[in-house]
Amino acid sequence: MSTFDSGNTITNDVYQSVELCRWFSLAEIQSATNNFDDALVIGKGGFGKVYKGFIDDGATTVAIKRSNAESKQGAGEFWTEIKMLSKLRHTHLVTLIGYSDDCDEMILVYEYMANGTLADHLYENSRKGKGNDIYHLTWEDRLKICIDAAHGLDYLHTNTEQGVIHRDVKTTNILLDENWVAKISDFGLSKMVRTTHTQTHISTIVKGTFGYFDPEYFLTHRLTKKSDVYAFGVVLFEVLCARPPVDTSVEEEEQIGLALWAQKCIKKGTLDQIIDPSIRGQISPNCLKVFAEVANKCLHNYPKGRPTMSEVVGSLKHGLASQGNIHLSRQKGIICNLFLGTAHVVAKGIDLGWRKWKNWGPKNGVSEQLWRDLVEDGVNQSFRRFSLTEIRALTNNFHELRVVGFNRDIKVYRGHISSRNLHVAIKRLKEGTSRERSLDLFRAQIQVHSHLRHRHIVSLIGYCIDKHEVILVYEFMVHGSLYHHLYETNKYSLNWEKRLEICIGVARGLQYLHAGTRQTIIHRNLNPTNILLDENWNAKVVPKTEPSTGIVGYMDPEYLHSARLTTKSDVYSFGVVLLELLCGRKPMIYSRDEDQVNLVRWFKTNIEMGTVDQIIDPYLTDKIAPECLKEYVKNAENCVCDEGIERQSMDDALGNLRYALQLQETWRNSNEHESDKISTSNKCIRCQNGEPCARCIGEDHGW
Repeated sequence: MSTFDSGNTITNDVYQSVELCRWFSLAEIQSATNNFDDALVIGKGGFGKVYKGFIDDGATTVAIKRSNAESKQGAGEFWTEIKMLSKLRHTHLVTLIGYSDDCDEMILVYEYMANGTLADHLYENSRKGKGNDIYHLTWEDRLKICIDAAHGLDYLHTNTEQGVIHRDVKTTNILLDENWVAKISDFGLSKMVRTTHTQTHISTIVKGTFGYFDPEYFLTHRLTKKSDVYAFGVVLFEVLCARPPVDTSVEEEEQIGLALWAQKCIKKGTLDQIIDPSIRGQISPNCLKVFAEVANKCLHNYPKGRPTMSEVVGSLKHGLASQGNIHLSRQKGIICNLFLGTAHVVAKGIDLGWRKWKNWGPKNGVSEQLWRDLVEDGVNQSFRRFSLTEIRALTNNFHELRVVGFNRDIKVYRGHISSRNLHVAIKRLKEGTSRERSLDLFRAQIQVHSHLRHRHIVSLIGYCIDKHEVILVYEFMVHGSLYHHLYETNKYSLNWEKRLEICIGVARGLQYLHAGTRQTIIHRNLNPTNILLDENWNAKVVPKTEPSTGIVGYMDPEYLHSARLTTKSDVYSFGVVLLELLCGRKPMIYSRDEDQVNLVRWFKTNIEMGTVDQIIDPYLTDKIAPECLKEYVKNAENCVCDEGIERQSMDDALGNLRYALQLQETWRNSNEHESDKISTSNKCIRCQNGEPCARCIGEDHGW
């Protein structure tokens, strides 16, 4: 790796991130690695050696990365890695378990990736270097790995609170777990960036690895998300050709750089000649065409000409589908229902130990058994623990004026953490709620949220268990619930574009639950009360943990026959929400005529009659582009099919909504342009020159 700037400054937000990680003493690390035994070394990189280690009395296998004095990477990269990974959770990102800065060491502890790096399985010298047999990847294996890695990068770019640019995408930073699921690793060079329409880059001195450098970034020092896309394009050609991005051993100078050589071969029509010989007979012509096109687009000289990572995912999935009748995704383990008493989400390697819990945990008699249950259920103790005194201060001693919501068992208060300038929602179990139920709710919330990090999922910040109180602290959502804006206040604050953006946000959140976590998560209870809106009107889904099969009107019809919920059950509920936003009415209105009681049935009837335009919210009349309405209605229809097998996935629903928004924006911009032309033509020459004439002073020409 070649670097061109000095280490990063350690900031307050880095130190806040440390609270989300497990800290290891040097003695614990030495015990885990048999005092850094070379026999346990499983890799070496720019940071230092990586050891296979065993923590929690040998119960958990981990990868331990230790910095050495000769490393070109230093404290800046060390703290950046902690800052990034402590805030990110995704099935295609390597999980950071903890760290150690004891005795001036810089050590990072990760989940163990049993099958090493992608590079290990592409290059003969890597296989020999391991000293044992390395599985040779088939073409379909390689495609699935590329799709996994692309999913991880797409999450970084679009589904985090701030976009994350990895800045060092390469095959040695794509790791493979025991099930051959690919995960992005090594965030030491990453940058967080909040891009806008006017600001699409950050200026930074160049860091990265030769062979993967975005030419535009290298020349201008302007780093964008498309810099990762370029590097991923190089990775795609590595996977296809099984050769490194820079190979100085070749005789032909034009073949030294893989990216330029592959592009030249595409132009000449000779790409088939540089494919890895071991997979040449495995690739269908159509799949090769799709794969080569997307890889080539990623390497476009100018960032604007490159696809987004979301588009790359779509293209790669299309390529995999063209291989034949192949399932596009791996089984991701058991389906996890979001409430206590069903299959629990299990995270490996997150056990602080009963002794530590006893030392710094609540002194209210919480039993060792509760702790054991939490550990066995894979609870990640990565949330801030508040004392009851702190909670009282945040809520003005639970003052009624701070109450922003309540139900049968819970009151929700608004608070403000001044040290972080953060508004929070504090959920307190009401007096009289049984201790057993309180602890069940607490445990279920911690279990679920310990595995979730997404910009469209409401975040759990911390908790308090003290003096018979059970309290959970969440990020505060300024604009409340979608239900509130649709049915309890002025719904006209939600124009059509805003409604589309809310739909897209909810779709992203559900997509993450279904495919972005270790196990597939079914929400079970999606409806407008569980969709909250932040200060920027970004929609966030509230993961529900109470036992529930859904609300009448949103419930999957198949459940009535099979008593079985699937991800397609969430798709149905999402389709109902789409209809609510389009029609401005609740899913069940018993006072209506019989054919209009059920919104979904009424919607389908109007589709058959060709009268859908007559049932939309009157406020939206003439405000929806005809093509957008057509796309939106088709999308909703594909969500509310009676049979789950006929419903689309959340991936498809999201893609269709993005397209609908593009159609709406194009139509709006065209109308605004025409309106400006008409407005100008209605003024006399003198008015058009900037001064009102006598005739126009008495008329409404905008003066």
